[in-house]
Amino acid sequence: MIRVFKSDQARRRVLASYDEIIASWGVEAEQRSVMTRYGITHCCIAGSPQHPPLFLLHGVGDNSAVMWALNMKELSTRYYCIAIDTLGGPGKSVPGDRYKKGEFLQTEWLDEVIRSFDYERISLAGVSNGAYMAFRYATVHPERVNKVVCIEGGIVTSPLKAMLRTMGMMFPEILFPTERSMLRIVRKLSSPSSDVWEKHEPLARHLVLLMKTHNANAMFPHELVPFEESQGQGIRDKLLFLIGEHSRITRKAFSDVLDAGRFRYERISNAGHGVNHEQPEAFQRTILQFLE
Repeated sequence: MIRVFKSDQARRRVLASYDEIIASWGVEAEQRSVMTRYGITHCCIAGSPQHPPLFLLHGVGDNSAVMWALNMKELSTRYYCIAIDTLGGPGKSVPGDRYKKGEFLQTEWLDEVIRSFDYERISLAGVSNGAYMAFRYATVHPERVNKVVCIEGGIVTSPLKAMLRTMGMMFPEILFPTERSMLRIVRKLSSPSSDVWEKHEPLARHLVLLMKTHNANAMFPHELVPFEESQGQGIRDKLLFLIGEHSRITRKAFSDVLDAGRFRYERISNAGHGVNHEQPEAFQRTILQFLE
């Protein structure tokens, strides 16, 4: 079985911090485990069950607690928000024996989790790798999707290039994994004018803790399917892409693909890769208007 954290002590530290962040959301949240063929998937839920369902997907190297910490209170006023901890990510999901490269099927796993909530149609929003998962799910199961918001990602034309670009952003700091160097990585991904991590130090500390304790190999079973021009054309009207004005991850080539496919997208001013953290009000206003 794949080990998600580098040690049991690391896992305990992360999960304790995880619960502290959930407690700071400012809204009542339920934590629920969903059994799938690939392992136990953890979900954080907020909002009234009478509201329309909105499934939320975080990126690589983080989890639901920290990803939606600044957004869940507002989003849950209008939607029944279900934030999923990705299998293999540094959250509370626990991979099983079938979670391994060549056997794990990402979209089937996600469909199992979504179907466990008994909704016929749902909306999705994801950040970075979560945006890819949301986009991929919508192309495979268009009949089940109302709207999809892809934040700082969604379309991957070259998985290898995408991985190398992300890794390149972490050098040279990743070679010397001190708390200070890890925090520099977090700031490099942000807008030059952003002070979000100074204003929300517990979130910054949690991200640093994840970088130092997560076994990155635990994400290897997730295989990225390269984008083809035909993908998404049938659901174009259901899609919205959000890009940070100062993003160093989604570059011009990404918006060129969106332009070529005539996909709708918006740039969020004064934001880097962490759009929903750096500009939470603009993010929430944009996503809620689109989802209506």
